[in-house]
Amino acid sequence: MMTMSAWSCMAATSLALAASSSYAFQSTCISSISRKSRTLPTAPTTSLNGVIEAAETLAAEAADTWSIQVTPFLEPSDASKIEENFQDRGDVICFRVFGGRRLTPESDNDTVKPGEGRRSRFVIAHADLGMDAGTAEEEYCTVIRCENVNVATSNTFPNALASIGVQLDNVGDIVVEDSNTVCFVVAPDVTKPCLRLLSKELVGTGVSLSVVDSHEFMPHGEMQEMKLSRVLERQMERKKLDAGYVQFG
Repeated sequence: MMTMSAWSCMAATSLALAASSSYAFQSTCISSISRKSRTLPTAPTTSLNGVIEAAETLAAEAADTWSIQVTPFLEPSDASKIEENFQDRGDVICFRVFGGRRLTPESDNDTVKPGEGRRSRFVIAHADLGMDAGTAEEEYCTVIRCENVNVATSNTFPNALASIGVQLDNVGDIVVEDSNTVCFVVAPDVTKPCLRLLSKELVGTGVSLSVVDSHEFMPHGEMQEMKLSRVLERQMERKKLDAGYVQFG
């Protein structure tokens, strides 16, 4: 993993500075010519202050370069702290998005009511770019519906997603609608590998995945915990060692 680095804005393309726990922050630069996005490597930390500082860095980048910055998906407690820090700011506008047209939960605990989301990410834009909440959610959250999956006997979705190389920072809520249907939120840039590969990691006859229309509401149901099995965690650590990865400190 790289340590926090500063990337300069050149030729109408700006890259964001990022830092957080395995959090990869995304930057989009707006110009009259093009609109590009890129996920940046970050330095490891488990500090909430580190997450808040990274979000503040993104806000400064958005204000200075007229760009749009995007955080990874966060747990409610972390997201609430960031949301508090962005109140009453005039230089940038910040949208907390959940995917599936859902609302902010009334509390930071694990209780989520119908119509509410749990994991969320922030879209931070220069105040004069004209970004609105609907556009922020539509462009930075994708809802995928998985049908004909045997939820009871299948791998959990966090395990299945990690097995195809999707980092959980790019995954929002995973909602079990019924015994054969699951809807989950992802960052748009990992949509294609999910649609192409995820069915191979799940149990069921004729497992299918499709993108849900952005105007459709996310169903309410049981949420799967965003946690990997110990076996998969060990396998991933083994792959790092086999690849010569060494973490100091």
